[in-house]
Amino acid sequence: MPQLSGQAWIKSIKTMSKNTKILAIDPGTKYMGFAFFDKGDLTYHGVRVIKEGSPDEKLKEGRKIILRLIKDFKPRILAVERAFFGNNKTAAIMNVFVSEITSIGRRKELKVMSYAPTTVRKFICGDGRADKKALSEVIVSKIPELKVYLTQDRAWKERYHQNMFDAIALGLMALSAIK
Repeated sequence: MPQLSGQAWIKSIKTMSKNTKILAIDPGTKYMGFAFFDKGDLTYHGVRVIKEGSPDEKLKEGRKIILRLIKDFKPRILAVERAFFGNNKTAAIMNVFVSEITSIGRRKELKVMSYAPTTVRKFICGDGRADKKALSEVIVSKIPELKVYLTQDRAWKERYHQNMFDAIALGLMALSAIK
């Protein structure tokens, strides 16, 4: 990540992305973080909860959420975090879900950008092995109005909002890649 102050760094990214609308998605089987950037500004961010159920029901719910976000925000670019590869049921569902998000983006004629979590963390924190807490802290140092989401009174709330911070980091990565 550039060694600029928070405001200078954000300003340098904004100048590269005058007419860009980016929807960044941090996919999950329980919580899905998202962030929307319009002309370089973070204008909306949050977490959507995917209801409990069978893998097919989770995928269906996830698709509905993605389609609704695309309909609401009308992005030109869809940035998606790549799934990790593991030998468990959750990893398999995640891989299918990421693949479906990518397919939805292409069907909607969006430019789809995909990054590995380690690549995003290396860009934001300077360390690809940084944890979610460190990533959140660096983002708050650059976008101070997000500080309210950083420290919560319950550990589950911090974990919940870290999905949103992952999506914001992904969006910042996508913004920096735009020429």
